[in-house]
Amino acid sequence: MRRPVALFALSAAMLALPLAASPVWAQSAPLVVAPAPVSDNVTLNLAVEEWVKTETARVTLVVDAASNGAENSGTLRADILKAVAGIADKAEWRITAMNQQSDSAGLERWQATLEARLPESQLGTLADRTKKASRPGLQVRVGNVAFEPTLAETEAARAKLREQIYAKVNDEVKRLKAAFPNREYRVGQINFAETTNMMMKLSRANVHMAPAPAMEADVMAGVQDKMIVTADITLSSFAKQPAP
Repeated sequence: MRRPVALFALSAAMLALPLAASPVWAQSAPLVVAPAPVSDNVTLNLAVEEWVKTETARVTLVVDAASNGAENSGTLRADILKAVAGIADKAEWRITAMNQQSDSAGLERWQATLEARLPESQLGTLADRTKKASRPGLQVRVGNVAFEPTLAETEAARAKLREQIYAKVNDEVKRLKAAFPNREYRVGQINFAETTNMMMKLSRANVHMAPAPAMEADVMAGVQDKMIVTADITLSSFAKQPAP
C-alpha cells in the first residue's frame, strides 16, 4: 500500500522541477523621459528702404522694311543692324523679333523689333536720329522707352538692404542680452519680403515718344525705383531648467 504514495510524491517533485529551473526576470528600472526643451521666442518685424537709381533706359526700336524677295532674312537682318548702328553711340542693339508678311503688290514686308539700354543723355535726340537712319524701304521709329533698373542694380540694392536688416537684428540681440542676461538669444528664423514703388508714374509705364518733340531726358536726374524690404525675425533662447 506504500507504493502509490511514493509515486505521488515523485510526480509532485517532477512537476516542481521546471518551475525551480525557470529563470527569474529582473524588474527593469522605470524609463525616465527628459522634458523637451522650452524655447523662449521674441518676434519682431523690421523694414528698410532704398532708392534703386538707374541711369539707363530700355529703348525699343521698330523697323519696317520692304523686300522684293531677293534678300533673305540673314541679309535683311544685317541691313537692319547696320541702319540702327548710328542711332546711339556704343549701343548694342539686339533683334528680339522679326515678322514677315506679303502685301497685295507682291512685296515682302518685315517688321523687326530691337532693344538696347541707353544712357539718359542720348534719349533726347532719339527721334531725330531714327529719322536720319530711315530710308525708302526701311523706316525706323521708336517703339517705347522704359525706365527700369537693371538686374545688377536691383541685386545691389537688395543686398544693401539685407545688410541693414542683419545689422538691426544684431542690435536687437544685444538689447535682449542686456535685458535678459540669463538668456542666450540667437536668430531662429528670418523671412524676407519685398515691394517696389516707382517714384515717377511715367517711368513705370512705357513712355511712347512722339516723333516731333524731343524728350527732356538730358535734364532728368535719373529715374529711381523705391525698394522696401521687410523681414519677420524670430529670436530664440532655450529656457534653462531649474536645478533639482
